[in-house]
Amino acid sequence: MKMLAHVSLVSIVSLSFALLGAAEPLATDRHVRGVITSVEPAVVTIASSQRNVTGKIDPVRTKVTVNGKPAKLADLKITAHAKAELCLDDVWVSIDTH
Repeated sequence: MKMLAHVSLVSIVSLSFALLGAAEPLATDRHVRGVITSVEPAVVTIASSQRNVTGKIDPVRTKVTVNGKPAKLADLKITAHAKAELCLDDVWVSIDTH
């Protein structure tokens, strides 16, 4: 039993390190800061110095602000700085640009 617990722990640690090195963001990534590099009708990509995160836009669920003031999805543009929150189903919950 003790050996089985050790093998399971080693497997979990190995899987964790493998996921940390994955090129795509994990589904649990929630807070993203970077530059908006792509704005399409249904998808926005935000890039930081370490990774690119692409999420879907839901007109009902995605809250957009520009300089802290409410804005529309059409106001999103490639910008110098953005911070956003990504839901577990890869839908942006909020996007704030400056």
